[in-house]
Amino acid sequence: MKFYTTSTFRQTLTSLTKKPKEGYNSVVKDICKALLSMEPNIIRETNDRIKQFEDFRIVKLRLPNSGQHLSRPDGFRLIYYVSLISDDVTLLRIYPKRGPQGIVDLVDEEYDRLLLEMVTENNNKTLHQVDINNSLAELDTQANMF
Repeated sequence: MKFYTTSTFRQTLTSLTKKPKEGYNSVVKDICKALLSMEPNIIRETNDRIKQFEDFRIVKLRLPNSGQHLSRPDGFRLIYYVSLISDDVTLLRIYPKRGPQGIVDLVDEEYDRLLLEMVTENNNKTLHQVDINNSLAELDTQANMF
């Protein structure tokens, strides 16, 4: 599978990791560990669907926060787009459920905004392809999914 990130995802990830005292410094490790442990069909077929369309889904994946020893229900929320016709996954947003930057849930309009942002960035070739085997290291800064 190929993994991409949007600017919102990169901004929120930076916000979470730049203040280690808040307890979010494990977020990159937790994302990579969760995605690497899932088979591609599970990434596509998970039951945590937010929006379902004919050829793609928006999914909310619950992740533990190993930095604060929080379980999946209390840890991070990873919002991602998954294509049902290709092997492309785009990480749209990450947020903690608890702590100083905690969010209970996103509103429907935010999911629509994230999807629009992803399409726009794909058209502008500003999505970043990342390597989940290497702590989300960027592979290509001019990626284009479709």
